[in-house]
Amino acid sequence: MPRREPTIHRPELMVTCPECGSAPGAACYGTTGRRMKGVHPERAELYRDSKTT
Repeated sequence: MPRREPTIHRPELMVTCPECGSAPGAACYGTTGRRMKGVHPERAELYRDSKTT
């Protein structure tokens, strides 16, 4: 089966998370390995900053 890239529903996920290391397009995961409902604020801020430069 071919490898499928993650489907990105939130534009904030287009950058690597500096806090938990989640890859672009992947959700953030907590310390227990469970998927978090939102993204880390720093990741969302990085995305917003990258769009303005």
